[in-house]
Amino acid sequence: MNVTLPNIFYGIKLLEERRNRFRLPRASIMKLSIADQPRSRRISIGTKTETTEIMNEVGVRMGCFRVNPGSREGRRLYLIQMILLPFVPIIALIAQSCHNMASASRALRYAEYTKQQISLTVELGRLLVAFQKERAESALYIIGKNENWTSLNDTFSRTNDVLRNINRTMSNDDSTGGMLLHLANFSYIRNEIIEMAIENSSVKGEIAERTTSWYVNVNHYILEQISRRIGETATGDTWRLMIAYKYILQAIEHLTISIVYGLQKYSSGHLLIPGLMSYVEHDTLAHEYLNAINHFAPNLTKKTEQSDVYGLMMDSRRHIYTNEMGPFDKINTVNNYYTIMEDYVHLLRNCESELQEAIRQQLYVEMRSASSQQAALIAILVLILIISPIIILLVRNATMTIQKFADTLVLRAHELRCEKGKSDRLLYQMLPPAVVRQLKQQRQVPAENFDSVTIYFSDIVGFTKLSAKSTPMEVVNLLNTLYRLFDSRIRKYDVYKVETIGDAYMVVSGLPQRNGSRHVAEIATMSLDLLAGIRCYVIPHKPEEKLEIRIGINTGPCVAGIVGTTMPRYCLFGDTINTASRMESTGEAMKIHISQSTKEALDLLGGYTTELRGSMEVKGKGLMNTYWLTGKDCTPEIQMDYEDMQIASDDIINPEFLQIISSDNEIFYS
Repeated sequence: MNVTLPNIFYGIKLLEERRNRFRLPRASIMKLSIADQPRSRRISIGTKTETTEIMNEVGVRMGCFRVNPGSREGRRLYLIQMILLPFVPIIALIAQSCHNMASASRALRYAEYTKQQISLTVELGRLLVAFQKERAESALYIIGKNENWTSLNDTFSRTNDVLRNINRTMSNDDSTGGMLLHLANFSYIRNEIIEMAIENSSVKGEIAERTTSWYVNVNHYILEQISRRIGETATGDTWRLMIAYKYILQAIEHLTISIVYGLQKYSSGHLLIPGLMSYVEHDTLAHEYLNAINHFAPNLTKKTEQSDVYGLMMDSRRHIYTNEMGPFDKINTVNNYYTIMEDYVHLLRNCESELQEAIRQQLYVEMRSASSQQAALIAILVLILIISPIIILLVRNATMTIQKFADTLVLRAHELRCEKGKSDRLLYQMLPPAVVRQLKQQRQVPAENFDSVTIYFSDIVGFTKLSAKSTPMEVVNLLNTLYRLFDSRIRKYDVYKVETIGDAYMVVSGLPQRNGSRHVAEIATMSLDLLAGIRCYVIPHKPEEKLEIRIGINTGPCVAGIVGTTMPRYCLFGDTINTASRMESTGEAMKIHISQSTKEALDLLGGYTTELRGSMEVKGKGLMNTYWLTGKDCTPEIQMDYEDMQIASDDIINPEFLQIISSDNEIFYS
């Protein structure tokens, strides 16, 4: 045990130096330049191959290509990608803002166009009202014995004023050219109608119908112009009001036409069938349009229906529908009917004015909303144009910072990988690989019972006397070269080296990975191999002496598990281990001493030759038959490799775990 202490102290010293070096703050490390450090401790980033492998592992895909962000080209592409990443949505946002601003501008222009068209529609509505008023006054003048000439003349004057205003308003509107040309000769046609009415007083009903027909044609043309403009502008939130405005104009038109037939009824006492049918047609259409208005402008005509005039109008309507004749004053009845209907039409015209005001208010709201939206979009666009370069600059700086951090991360990952590799290799030296993997997965390994394993023990004959005649370093060199020979040999077999204590060497087969009944053959063949190899072994500092070993083997059950927390070891427990140790201690030099259970297992397999040693007293077991393993059938003579026999006489060959710890020269240091 004492002869291995220099090795252990040397390994612990290297581990402490390694741990202390990595615990230094980074600022302290960076203060030392590479030139100031010892040559054996100069830091490097590692070999080019290892660095490339790490960079390839962190490579990212860009489309069909895999980009290495650690290379110059990869950094450039990654920088371009990170700049384009925010640049694309910024361009999309700018395009969207421009599109929205253009839409807002179009909406504003359309609102202005709608305002202009509504103004023209209102002017046409005024002309329509003037013609409707003139039609009713003309019919009253013809039917009422030419008694309302002053009122009719005033109506003509107002109509002329409306015509002059609409001529100025529509002078630039090509769509009304035909109507203006038609209205230019209106005064001549109107005078002819009046003169005809005065000269032919006997056919007043026919003249009144002819006059009504002419006004109906003119008003129909005006209503078509109004409908066309309403169809072009009835969008957004104004379309309901515009449709209601169109319907109320239609209702007033049909109502004023029905007034002419009503005047004929009260003038002549009854209507002929064609006249009654025309009255019913226009009266029904007027009320249908009024009912339809409630779907687009609720409660607009509610006040009209609640007025007294509405009741009188409905009474006159029912009376005309009966078409009964009776004694009454025609002149007073005609005037009363005209007054009632004129008052009712006036109420409807008030509703028309309310609709016009509501349309203007709604249009004003839409224009103001479009203007506000346009201003807000312009402000947003300007803000985007100001912020976009700042965002791109910040992304560029962030990307460069990330790239610098990635370089540091690659270096640290390389260092961590090397340290992890060393830790794993050291752990594999202490524990079986299967147990190490289980420890990494579950963080604990419960003890396990094995029904049948084979244990191998060996030690050096006369090791105490040899150590007394040698220096500690010579003893260490001896053990290192011997165990190097053993380790190189046992790698060929399905065995696990449990531990070495001084000159004792312990190997097991059948655990931690079970191999059926092959464990006894693996240990037996390995023992013969080691025995053949030791015959060729030369002691480094005493080449004239021969080294001899004793070997003991036993087969049986045992329990294996991890023992210890600070320095965990994979230990075996059971009577099988004690018996194997007794086989080794009671054996003879350069012979393989096996127990009865091992001999029986070898006989089952066949191919091995054994020799009975006899009954002997084994401590703790009593008398038992033991055997010598002498050879294996059909086995060629074992040859020794030059590498196995190469011994450095001047330098100390470090154990494998020390080579793992001192691997700085291969990875970090040069």
